[in-house]
Amino acid sequence: MSQLSVDEIRQRQDFLRQQRDRLLAMKKEAREKQLREAERGRASQRPVSARAARSALQHHQSAGDADTDKKMAMRKAIAEKLRQEVIGKQ
Repeated sequence: MSQLSVDEIRQRQDFLRQQRDRLLAMKKEAREKQLREAERGRASQRPVSARAARSALQHHQSAGDADTDKKMAMRKAIAEKLRQEVIGKQ
């Protein structure tokens, strides 16, 4: 490998540059495709009217309230169990 001619080294450099350029082009195209898909996805999720936006917001808030209630009930149950275990051991 150390006894390559200058011409062979240049050919190898050119080949590696071409490979690098191909990889960079593929990555750029993949990023652009991902961006186009993300933009297309955002456009379809946006409500068309203010009424639809309010409805979606109310639905989202009510779902969040239900999740919060479940979390609080679980936390209270865990806290009560810990209290019983800690007080019971003393």
